[in-house]
Amino acid sequence: MKHNLQFERILFELNRGHHIILSDDENRSNILFSATETINENTLNIHKKFSKSFPSILLSPERCNTLNIKTNYCCSLSINERWNIKEIYKLAFGGKNETDLELNGVIEERSKLMSLSLQILKKGKLLPSGIFSIINKSQSISIENLAFKNRIFFLNLSDLDKLFNIRKANVDIITRAKLPIKKTKNAEIIVFKFNNDPKEYFCILIGKIIKNNKSNLFPTVRIHSQCVTGDIFHSLKCDCGEQLDKSLDIMVENGEGLLIYLPQEGRDIGLANKVRAYKLQEDGLDTVDANLTLGFKDDERSYDVAVAILKKLNFKKINLITNNPNKIRLLNEEGLEVLKTIKLKIEPNEINKKYLNTKKNKSNHIFD
Repeated sequence: MKHNLQFERILFELNRGHHIILSDDENRSNILFSATETINENTLNIHKKFSKSFPSILLSPERCNTLNIKTNYCCSLSINERWNIKEIYKLAFGGKNETDLELNGVIEERSKLMSLSLQILKKGKLLPSGIFSIINKSQSISIENLAFKNRIFFLNLSDLDKLFNIRKANVDIITRAKLPIKKTKNAEIIVFKFNNDPKEYFCILIGKIIKNNKSNLFPTVRIHSQCVTGDIFHSLKCDCGEQLDKSLDIMVENGEGLLIYLPQEGRDIGLANKVRAYKLQEDGLDTVDANLTLGFKDDERSYDVAVAILKKLNFKKINLITNNPNKIRLLNEEGLEVLKTIKLKIEPNEINKKYLNTKKNKSNHIFD
């Protein structure tokens, strides 16, 4: 629990535009770190004053490649004193043609500290770009005391490792109750807590599996990632709402089913970043390229929670509703057996036609 509280504090500080100190004892490296999207002139001045050097900007591998910096690692470059805040923003997450800055002195950052710094931002649904400066630590004072003296939140790399590399998934049932829905009155909702994550996870049970969760029953399962725009407002830009609706129809028709609803908005980049991707799509990019341009992978989702929920309910063999072969592969790797795949056929409209083609051609989704 201690580490979760520390992490929540880190995200709070970064979201409000403050800075933190991250330390790697093994490699004797300490950095002052801020989220690029929340910086202002004062942020840069604090970096210069605190570390006595001009800060650098850290970019994800995906963003680097968007800028024609070919690498498999995150990269950094010193911020030019002549750049204004608007130019730094464009460098970090502007469209492909918005950046005309000379990018000199690019460094590949292969250290775990830099990689985990970007993971922190992603966890907080911040854009994966940070401002950092190296702290030349005085021998007369420890880095912890230096952080305390300056009222800056401090976290060590070993603590970050514990946060990001949880070996055993721990999922607990918090509560459950009947939930009659429009499609069927025979439904139940179960709410879970996963590894003390502050987010709430839930699933909907339909039909005969409510009372029979024995190992000889192979449920019809839909693992659905949250899509506020599609699921609630029936956006025409995607097919998410229609997939959810048709999945429930299949379960009701089969007389059983299990819907796991995951809080992974926009392929787990968050609502704000998903809308930023929408804006890039208005400028001509497809879904995949828009995410890459923002510095994310084309798909940031994981299914470890879904796997833990299924195992908690004693289901290790399932029939899966999906068009996504990658989802099947990831579930199989986690020890679940997908006996049958049930594909969803969604008729494209004028607006989502390109989106569905991108799913098929770039993300290998199978619709036939």
